[in-house]
Amino acid sequence: MKRREYRVEELAEEVGISVELLRSYQSRGLVPPPRHVGRLALYGHRHLERLRWIRDLKARGYSLRMIEHTLDQGESERRPPVELPLDAGEEWLTLEEVAEQSGVRPGVLRSFEASGILRPRVVHDEERYTTADVRAVRMLLTLIGGGLPMEELMKVAHVQLDAAEKVAQGAVDLFMRYGRGPLLAAGLPQKEEAERMVAALRLMIGAATGLMTYNFQRMVMNAAQGAIESGGTRSERAALAREFERKGIDLSIPGVAAAS
Repeated sequence: MKRREYRVEELAEEVGISVELLRSYQSRGLVPPPRHVGRLALYGHRHLERLRWIRDLKARGYSLRMIEHTLDQGESERRPPVELPLDAGEEWLTLEEVAEQSGVRPGVLRSFEASGILRPRVVHDEERYTTADVRAVRMLLTLIGGGLPMEELMKVAHVQLDAAEKVAQGAVDLFMRYGRGPLLAAGLPQKEEAERMVAALRLMIGAATGLMTYNFQRMVMNAAQGAIESGGTRSERAALAREFERKGIDLSIPGVAAAS
């Protein structure tokens, strides 16, 4: 049986990514070039599997640079490196590089930091930025560009940040008691205990982040549906119902990101 071939739009939809992102992967050599029939570019099963592999690795925290390295080394696509440092999924950036990639001036980024919207990493007592910070700024700009007033948005954001801070601290407290505690009690060599602790922390971060994303997304969807059902027009209710029926309405769960 002949395997299906895809146009670029069809392949992107099948994988759940944008055409622009697919072409970006291709330009970086992560995806082989398509077969051409005249001006028509056709992609096959090999391209589909490669894109799914890239998507799965990114969901596990691998950056495009790490994925490129895996291909350069000629390693099996189905056997990625096991050890993944907590910061391995992102590339280190300066504040100026975050500004350049996001299109927001450094001074404005500093104001975002002061408000708690932007949170750089602290490594060896120094603030460090990653591509995750670029994505956060872009998402903030998307909300503002959609017509949400900055001042009102910040009020809502502070409520969410305060709640997230408590959840994060609670998750870490549980990890210290039930994740790290048993490892210390096991009497393992210090190096082995430390490596297992980091692996357990990595798992906890990914699972906790994914669970929070899932719950918050569903809460927003349900709240929006309730608001439109009670106060929207018939056309709005019908349009929202069609949108919620789409498979793609659920966002991908980070750690279980990431745009580059």
